[in-house]
Amino acid sequence: MLMESVLAGLCLVGLSSMALAQGGPQPFGKGFDNWNFSWEKEPSGLTNCRAFRRVGGRDDIMAMRTDGQSYLSVRAEGRNGKFPKSIVVPLREPANGMQWDLLVEADGKRMLMIMPPAAIETIAAKGGFTVLLGGSEDRDDVNLGKSAPAAWKRVKECVVASGG
Repeated sequence: MLMESVLAGLCLVGLSSMALAQGGPQPFGKGFDNWNFSWEKEPSGLTNCRAFRRVGGRDDIMAMRTDGQSYLSVRAEGRNGKFPKSIVVPLREPANGMQWDLLVEADGKRMLMIMPPAAIETIAAKGGFTVLLGGSEDRDDVNLGKSAPAAWKRVKECVVASGG
């Protein structure tokens, strides 16, 4: 759990300091279906590859670093703090279906969920996810759309092209 907290903290720092990274985000290929793609060399030497889109007031990110760490990020909508024992389930999944128990962290602007790449692959294939924030009755339904699998594939291509 401590490792998850440390990694989540590093991701939040990475997300909030995008402008400070060497050269800032660079495009990675042409966007499609409201998805755009970028890569960014971080001060640690890792490359962060992202698929991002803004639809209907949402601001969704699927990303992976060249060390294999992957994450989902959405607007925090004022949420702030750590939410241990949170649950993420793919959209349209039955109650007894697949879920991931994890720590979710929010800094008021972004909410971050570090997850295995295979979990994000499943979520993209289902077209989105629901996050139930631990210790609260708060939930967020995130529709990533029908092009999410192709967007996640582009993220993985970026990671490979960046030496990951």
